[in-house]
Amino acid sequence: MLVRRSEMKFTNRQFGEMTFEEKHVLVVPDGIIGFRTYKKYLIVDDQDTQPFRWLVSLEDPNLSFALITPDLVVKDYQSKLFSNHDVTVFSLVALKDPVEASTMNLRSPLVVDNKTREAHQIILEDESLSMRHPLFNPQPVDTE
Repeated sequence: MLVRRSEMKFTNRQFGEMTFEEKHVLVVPDGIIGFRTYKKYLIVDDQDTQPFRWLVSLEDPNLSFALITPDLVVKDYQSKLFSNHDVTVFSLVALKDPVEASTMNLRSPLVVDNKTREAHQIILEDESLSMRHPLFNPQPVDTE
């Protein structure tokens, strides 16, 4: 296989060898809460685990986080909270066994600037947003 000069390779424990371009690297300058030293990631779409995506560290082959678009669980989450920005918002997911016990963090979303490819995990002041919001059979959340 011919690899173009702009392509790089990285091996991740979960996904094996991945080829990517620098423009796909997501920089998280402050890191993820609890993992502040890791700053460079890829967002990986895996057909086998939809609707989840994966935030894969390019600095630790064993580190990846499950992500979900919060609007899939909480109606209008992104549009109500981030309507004036060109961003994509993800919630980090705690996958559990059984999967029905899995939760998502609505209080500390990962906000990706679509122009700069820079992301920040922010902590929202709204205490009605849970850090352990159920993924399945969730209770309604008012994001106003």
